Amino acid sequence: MRIKTFWYFAKEAWIGLGRNGLMTIATIVTITLSLIILGFFYIIIANGNYLLDAAKGVLELRVYLKDDADPYALQSKIIEYQGVKDVSFVSKEESAEWLEKNLGIQDLFKTMENPLPNTINIKLRDDAKVRTLAQKVAALEGVDEVEYGETFIEWMLIAVQIVWVLGIGLVTIVGIVVLYIIVNTIRITVFARRKEIEIMKLVGATDWFIRWPFLIEGIILGLIGAVIALLLLSKGYYLLLQYIKQFAPFIPLLTEQAINRQLFVITLGLGFSFGVIGSMLSLKKFLRV
Repeated sequence: MRIKTFWYFAKEAWIGLGRNGLMTIATIVTITLSLIILGFFYIIIANGNYLLDAAKGVLELRVYLKDDADPYALQSKIIEYQGVKDVSFVSKEESAEWLEKNLGIQDLFKTMENPLPNTINIKLRDDAKVRTLAQKVAALEGVDEVEYGETFIEWMLIAVQIVWVLGIGLVTIVGIVVLYIIVNTIRITVFARRKEIEIMKLVGATDWFIRWPFLIEGIILGLIGAVIALLLLSKGYYLLLQYIKQFAPFIPLLTEQAINRQLFVITLGLGFSFGVIGSMLSLKKFLRV
């Protein structure tokens, strides 16, 4: 497309937006709100996954051994498993010393046999599949029990999945509403110019020559809504981070820069898509001459 032709299409699109000012504003507001809702759910999901990864980083599998188990043979097997970062052996004597120190009691097992088991601690990589790894280790000969934060991990996964499903459902509904409003906004403009479109078709204008101004109009609507949503989401996340740092600094959250980079791609991409799809659908009927 030549630059002169593009500027002609852009001018026509701008005129079309001005003719329907009220519907234009309504469409931008709707797109903005829909993208804010999408961004809100994305922020929750992204931080939920980040929390899970952070939890894995500090999570350890504690492997309790049977009395006749060979800890060093087990260590050499476990270290080869996918997701294992490091393994360390803690004897029952070392466990007793740690317990005595923390309880402030000397010679805790002086009058009785030490009931504590030998233990292997497993540090995990970020890509570790915790449950699968725990089951694999538990099946090894000489292992009595494997303990880890199973309940916490499972509840976190369930919470993230629920938010994800709700987010997708809500965004789908809002997306349909947005497309409906965009289609009708542009359709009003198209309807007002239907005679002009008919004449252009009769004198040989191609569908794409007619379609381009309306396509640009939809893209402008989508991108304006996306920029407004991005600014509001960015400011909102900044305020959330300040609040969390003040009252719960121990909670790990994604940085403002990381979230903004991801939101930039999501909001602008969806805003552009809303505009393009809405324009294409609104013109379908009127190009049949």
